[in-house]
Amino acid sequence: MIRMSISTSGDPIGVLSDSRHRLGQGFKAIVEALGKSAQKTAPVRTGALRDSVSATDAGELSGDVTYGAPYASFLHEGTGIYGPRGKIIVIRPKNKKALFWRGASHPVAVVRQKGIRPQGFVKKAINEAGLAQAFDEAFNAPVHSP
Repeated sequence: MIRMSISTSGDPIGVLSDSRHRLGQGFKAIVEALGKSAQKTAPVRTGALRDSVSATDAGELSGDVTYGAPYASFLHEGTGIYGPRGKIIVIRPKNKKALFWRGASHPVAVVRQKGIRPQGFVKKAINEAGLAQAFDEAFNAPVHSP
């Protein structure tokens, strides 16, 4: 799972009473834009990663965009020699003496795998989301009084 959080707390400059609504709308627009971009830029093989993206407005000045698929961080950061550890992946049998899978010509005692290259889709989602523009449009939109 990968979670991106945006938040602020308190009244940092003491004048948020009039601007709080506009700031809230701006933050909500950022979360929505990042959520849409995350879905758009997620790598698609089965669609499960793209479908696992959720954008949640967590409060007036915060929100989360989450890739809920359990393998999201592996795709983003890479595995094996391409990942953070930089080591070959060694797969050994647990219950039998050899490994075998459909399509293999014969059983094997061990499999060594390089891993998968990092795909960096979180950075791409952030770069392509247009966060400043989304915030600016929402912040400067006319305020409708109830």
